[in-house]
Amino acid sequence: MIEFNAADRGPDVPAGSSLWFMSRLVQLAAEARQRGIAPEAPEADDVLRDLLGDTDRAAVLERLTAASNARVARYRELQAIVNGLGPQPTYDEEFAWVVAALEARTAS
Repeated sequence: MIEFNAADRGPDVPAGSSLWFMSRLVQLAAEARQRGIAPEAPEADDVLRDLLGDTDRAAVLERLTAASNARVARYRELQAIVNGLGPQPTYDEEFAWVVAALEARTAS
């Protein structure tokens, strides 16, 4: 996963960018879900635009799909235990909402 995320990171990408992006993703998707916006609804376009701007949506979908498998989730769980952090929120619903919204717009 680290290699996958680092593959496109150039020297002009500031440290912590992926953490900022994930925090923003969780915030925007949670707000959309609370407002009852379905991932396939036209209003979801605004959420994706706020989150992604003009970024390649297919590439984002590929990364989010790669990050949402059971082995990666288990790795994160074990990492939290080793670091003494206890159970951490997974934000599965927020990630699933964004993945569904992207799939609805990138399927051809």
